[in-house]
Amino acid sequence: MRRITREEYPIDTLQRIVNGVTFFKDLIHTDTTQFELLMSVTQFMIADEDEIMLHRGDNANVLYFLLKGHLDVLSADEHGHVINEINPGELFGVMAMVLNHKRSASIRVRGRQALLAGIDYQHFNDLNDFSLFSLSTKISFFRMLTNNLRWTLERNKMENPEHPLIAKLRKIPLIHSPKNTQEELTALHEQAHALAELVQEWNAS
Repeated sequence: MRRITREEYPIDTLQRIVNGVTFFKDLIHTDTTQFELLMSVTQFMIADEDEIMLHRGDNANVLYFLLKGHLDVLSADEHGHVINEINPGELFGVMAMVLNHKRSASIRVRGRQALLAGIDYQHFNDLNDFSLFSLSTKISFFRMLTNNLRWTLERNKMENPEHPLIAKLRKIPLIHSPKNTQEELTALHEQAHALAELVQEWNAS
């Protein structure tokens, strides 16, 4: 996996492409200054055909969005079977990033090259630092994480409606803090951790 060059993808082309990702698109429409800051810290990468771009056991401090191409998630055994797929517009690596764990699975490019955007968690995990990203942007970021984790758990529940961990999922409280406040950001951060821990437990089971 390598960083793109401006010759391959000029900035205006990248801006059009990320418009297909909800987190980026929302900033484009609500706060262009924050969007430009996000673009300046985002790592845009290309992974080549059939490349294993992330390995099980790697550090997981970067959240990735797939912009173009298709990816396969591989099983942890020696056979490396495909256990899931990632399609354009999707994000991945949330659980390991939130919990500061190593990556639990390897990711391989399926077919042609893949274009990805990566955001380092260090820009968002300090809930009291708004020197770069605003309260509103951080809230949007953590809403995205919690929505992704909840969807993962809901999908697991649909596949296995009798799973014993469903009871734990029901006990994770919904957020009732006032919207767009420090209280909401803190609650989202706490919920992201609770959901990520449950996803990890579910995967281990």
